[in-house]
Amino acid sequence: MGYSTKQRAGILDYMSSHPDSCFTVRELIAESGLSVGEATVYRALARFVEEGKVKKYVSGAGAGAMYQYVEGESCESHFHLRCLSCGRVFHTECHVIGEMVEHIEKEHGFRVDAVHTTIYGICGECEAKKENG
Repeated sequence: MGYSTKQRAGILDYMSSHPDSCFTVRELIAESGLSVGEATVYRALARFVEEGKVKKYVSGAGAGAMYQYVEGESCESHFHLRCLSCGRVFHTECHVIGEMVEHIEKEHGFRVDAVHTTIYGICGECEAKKENG
């Protein structure tokens, strides 16, 4: 196993042990304790995204990309909700969203790709913190 392969394995091992967490590249380096450069992490994450092992989330707010470990095929059939406050990602299978997807396909001739679809908002926990001050 080559040096860079060990680095990639370390990155993936850390991410897989935190499947409900999203990381920026800098957070991943700091929190994992791995001795690895940013460029190496970006390359590894790009490969993991290609392979379907990691999901990339990009916010339009200029906060940069965040990455989350995904468990194989399981993320192909449901949608993701991402909290803009804490960054947590929720996996959801909801019949209402399914009906919306069917409507879009039937009425608008557009097939929605669940793997690349994320709905952004504020989670209930963050909303409650905000309301309770």
